Amino acid sequence: MAQNSSTFVSETRDRETWVRPAVEREAVADVSPDQLLATAALVRGVMLAIPVPDDAEARARAMAVNQFQQQLVERSTQQVPRAPWYLRLGSLMRFVFTLGRRR
Repeated sequence: MAQNSSTFVSETRDRETWVRPAVEREAVADVSPDQLLATAALVRGVMLAIPVPDDAEARARAMAVNQFQQQLVERSTQQVPRAPWYLRLGSLMRFVFTLGRRR
C-alpha cells in the first residue's frame, strides 16, 4: 500500500538531518521547504526502488564493445561509393583548366 506523501516527507526529515539546513540555505522564493523535502523523499524512494544487479556494469560494457566491433566489421565490408562518370569528368575538366591558367 502506498504511503502518504506527508509520511515520506517526515521520514526523510527524520532520517536525513542535513536536508533541512540545506533546503533553508538554498531557499528559493517560489518553492516552499516542504516541497523540496517532498522532492528529496521522492528521489530517495525512486533510487532505492531500482534494483541494480551486481554485474550490470560489466554486461553493459561487454554489449557496447560487441556493438562497436559489429559496426567496425560492417564499415570495413561496405564498399566506398564511387562517383558517377560525369562527376569524375567534371573534376578532370576542372583540373585541366586549372593547369592551363597557371602557365
